Formats: sequence, C-alpha cells, structure tokens
Amino acid sequence: MCDSHDVSNQTQNADPRSGYRLAESWPIYPEDMQFEMGSGVAVDDEGVIYLFTRDVEHWAAHPLAMREKMGKSSISMFDRDGNYLGKWGHSDERGFALGAHTLYIEKDGMFWTTDRDGHVVRKFHPDGTLLLTLGTFGQWGDGPDTLNGPTAVVVQENGNIVVADGYWNSRLVWFTPEGEFIKSVGEWGRGPGQFNTPHALAQDSSGRLLVADLCGGNFHDYMTVPNQIAEHRFRPEEGCESRIQILDAEGEFVEEWSHIMPLSLAVYGDYVYASDKMSNLAILEAATGKLVDRVENIAIYIHQLAMDAHGDLYTASVYPEHAKEKRGREGPSHHRWTRQSFSGLDASA
Repeated sequence: MCDSHDVSNQTQNADPRSGYRLAESWPIYPEDMQFEMGSGVAVDDEGVIYLFTRDVEHWAAHPLAMREKMGKSSISMFDRDGNYLGKWGHSDERGFALGAHTLYIEKDGMFWTTDRDGHVVRKFHPDGTLLLTLGTFGQWGDGPDTLNGPTAVVVQENGNIVVADGYWNSRLVWFTPEGEFIKSVGEWGRGPGQFNTPHALAQDSSGRLLVADLCGGNFHDYMTVPNQIAEHRFRPEEGCESRIQILDAEGEFVEEWSHIMPLSLAVYGDYVYASDKMSNLAILEAATGKLVDRVENIAIYIHQLAMDAHGDLYTASVYPEHAKEKRGREGPSHHRWTRQSFSGLDASA
C-alpha cells in the first residue's frame, strides 16, 4: 500500500490555546553538576525521569578526537518536582556513549541507549548491567553486524528489536530478541519507504512504526571520518522536507504525513507528540494524523520527548534557547511541561 496522506489544511483547525505550560525551575541541578547538552529523556513506571546528556567539550570535537579523549556521557535521575536523585547505572570512563543520542525504556523496565558516534545500540538491566550490544563499537558500516550513526530503537510486541540506523545508513534494521540480524528496510531517497535521516522511531497501539524522517541531514566532512558518508549526501537537497512515514510492523510503507516536519516523536495512548520545525510541539491523532494541538516555541531543537503518568511532557534540547538561554552553553537542556485541560485530549489517554 502506497498512500501519501497530506493533511496540511488541518493545521488551521488547531486549538490556539496551548494545552501545556512550562514548569519553571525544572529540573533542580546540584550546584556541582557540570552543564551537559541534553540529548535524550525517558520516564519509567515509577515516575523517575532519566536525562541522557552529552559532554559539551568532547561533543564539539572531531570524532577522532572524541575517541582519543574518551568523551563522556551520563544518565541522571530526577523526580517530577525536579529533585536530583543521582546518576543511573555504572558507566565506565567513557560514559554510556561516545555520542549520546536517545533513551528507550521497555515495558519490563529494560533500558536502551543509542550511541550515534560509537555506532552501537545497547540494552541494560534496570540495575545498569549491560545485557546486549547491537553493532560493533567504534566501527561503522552497513552490514548485518555494523551500524552507521544509529538514532533510535523500539522493541516490538513479539520481542524483535527495530533500530533506526539513521544518520548515515538511512535504514531500519530488525534484530531478534537475542540480537541476531533479521533484515534491513529502506535506503537513501525521498520515495515511499526510502529515508533521508530516520531520526526518531515510535510504535502506535496497533504496532505500526512511525518514523521521523529528518531532511537537511547533509553533513560536512569535519563531522565524520574519511569515507564514512556516501558522496551524494554532501550535495544540496532541493525541495527536501522532513516528514513522518508510517510503516507496518514488518516495515512495509503505509502512508506519510507531510504536514509535520519532525525531529523527534513519541506515541502515548491515541496521540502522537512530535517536534515540528525543531522548536514547536505538535499533537496529532495517531490513527489519522489530524492535528489537535500545537505548542509554539516550546524549546530549541527538541531532540527527544517523553510523557509521565500525569500527562506532563519532558523535552531534551541539544541547543536550549528557551527564556533567552545562550545556545548550548547555559541554562537547562531539559524542561517539564505540565498538562492542562484542552479540547481534543483526555487526561486518561
């Protein structure tokens, strides 16, 4: 089935009154905590919020220099009120990732981290014990046992693992629960089921996969090592726009939503929460893509978002500029947005 679903005229029907309000002074950072770029965020069943961050100095370095300096990343825990609960897990001197990207927590509490520049996706027990590694750390490639800039991961109902091998392979990769390669789906392009940069990945209640296909993902050579990126990716992409692609559980193309330009997305209940044009938040019906609410200027560069049991949203911003914060250097990279009552959404959703 190949059906392009353009519902751009629905944006004018969005409720102009935002359903979310910024919670001031969240989180409350310890005085001795060094500022780090926000990259990922997740919430567990107990309501603990986990913040995945990048070391600023090492992230800004050339990837080869980052490997030499052992660039660190960390996962910090906070409660809903913003109180610091400590660091999660038992990372080594490298931290949890060379290039921290996103977090994912399964229903059973298992943790997953994506490491863009380490080219691996890792599964951890809730106590921090490493259980599984997909890809080969420090090695990029497009084979069954290598990744090239992975961005996101989900676990399907049958236990299979789907990785968005996102920045430089433009594909989704399926693995068994034990980590054995099953198949890859997709290639670089703008057609149905092709991807530019599959940057975020989520599942709806029926098992469909929603892919935030980011456009403008051309990267200069200083961001990678020689031969890591195909030459055609450095060329201008005229007319390229980000979109949400909908696939079935096996990776077959179903439709696309072209009225949203997403960097990140998540599904909770019957709704999709997606960043739109980097700094806005769009709330859509998962079944139809209809826009039901929009929050303007929620933060700069919403890299990942998550929801707690109260319906509050938490956002990770790589370059925070909310409330006149300086780009990537000062002020919180994570925010909490409290849910209000508004038309279109039910508090129990």
